[in-house]
Amino acid sequence: MISESENIVFNLSEGEPRFVAQIKELGGEEILECIQCGKCAAVCPMALAGFPIFNKKLIQAIFLGAREALLDDSSIWACQSCNRCTEICPRDVRPFEIILAMRRVAVREFAVPAMSVEGLKSLYDVGHAVYLKDSGQTRQKVGLPEKPPSVIAFPKALKELQAILHQSALWEIGIIPMEGNEMADTCEV
Repeated sequence: MISESENIVFNLSEGEPRFVAQIKELGGEEILECIQCGKCAAVCPMALAGFPIFNKKLIQAIFLGAREALLDDSSIWACQSCNRCTEICPRDVRPFEIILAMRRVAVREFAVPAMSVEGLKSLYDVGHAVYLKDSGQTRQKVGLPEKPPSVIAFPKALKELQAILHQSALWEIGIIPMEGNEMADTCEV
């Protein structure tokens, strides 16, 4: 990730003119409606946390065709899916969908940070992207059930989630280690 003190520089002569069209095809259909008003940035936890490429800057970089610069930065993986940007957008751009479209580009290019791969592996294994294997004891100490009332507590739901992941592009290209593909058992939960 680019540090806060560094400026982001895009070489406009290296921009990819078809990049906007690709983002539209991958779920960012309303990107051309963006007028760069900045309302999405004003409510974005990523922007407030200091990530250099948050929703507004991401859209601007896509307009410039800065595909490689976006693939080199892990900011898109920091989005917490809060959808505040989508709720506040006056033009119904749906900035979160554009982040997801950019993630799809990154997955196709194998530009996924290791931390995200670990989270996806954990999601496949237990139904949580972030799950500590000894958290059950802590939960019990404070009077909670050992397993939270989510996918991890319902084996049938976990199997359904795994079936969905098996049908995804993530499974097809082997980008995350899951049971049954060559990367399995490469990380611990």
